[in-house]
Amino acid sequence: MKKIDLHIHTNCSDGIYSPEQILELARADFYDVISITDHDTLDGYKIARKLINNYKFELISGVEISSLYQGIDVHILAYNFDPENRELIDQLDFIQKGRFIRAKKILKKLKFMGIDIDFERIRQIAGENDLIGRPHIGRALIETKHCSNMKEVFEIYLGEDCPAYVPKPAPKVKKVIKLIKKVGGISVLAHPYTLGDDRIIFDFIEMGLDGIEVFYAKHNEDKISNYNEIAQKNNLIRTGGSDFHGENSYDHFGEYSAPEFVYDEIMKSRKTNE
Repeated sequence: MKKIDLHIHTNCSDGIYSPEQILELARADFYDVISITDHDTLDGYKIARKLINNYKFELISGVEISSLYQGIDVHILAYNFDPENRELIDQLDFIQKGRFIRAKKILKKLKFMGIDIDFERIRQIAGENDLIGRPHIGRALIETKHCSNMKEVFEIYLGEDCPAYVPKPAPKVKKVIKLIKKVGGISVLAHPYTLGDDRIIFDFIEMGLDGIEVFYAKHNEDKISNYNEIAQKNNLIRTGGSDFHGENSYDHFGEYSAPEFVYDEIMKSRKTNE
């Protein structure tokens, strides 16, 4: 049986570990197939791609693209695309610039609440990639003792409906799905339970969505059964991953594996696109 994880983050977005460290962890945990799916950047994947010949497992091209639907944050995973496509790179650059604007708005809201965090400190936490996300602000809140862990960060300050939440500047879901198809990839709805309303999934299917992350590590058996049924009835690809960031008890890297047919479905879809 293949050991598979198709949803992994590095410190090129909001993960803790470098791409090099992820490769070593994957080797130590005997993975056969992984995908680095950083938020809105291909940097982590490209670093890993240069090194993958030193390892005995397969690396599938991946990225988690931020998008919006009726004011809701939606994450679309892309796989098996051309990572050198200029239009894709330009779109990701546009989203990244929006992250700067969003971060400053969040810090302004926190300051209004009496929490003063320096923007340059956030950039230091984000590291060389400078791809600022909410987890980087969260780490600053933990560092300054305003929260004890990331769960508190998102429940009290930065999650949707929280006082310092700011929607992400991002393209519409339909545009992202269309772009992924254009660059030869497949589009997959990440962690579908976070939408809060499964009816929205059918809107995305009409837009051309290719798959659902059925076997997401945080899905319980009921959720897996539900999304598996939706996928099969609508002829969608089924994927799965740990969503590993490397920082808390919600991460499941090493313990996690998607079913082997997930790999088969993705490979079959790649041949179809070719």
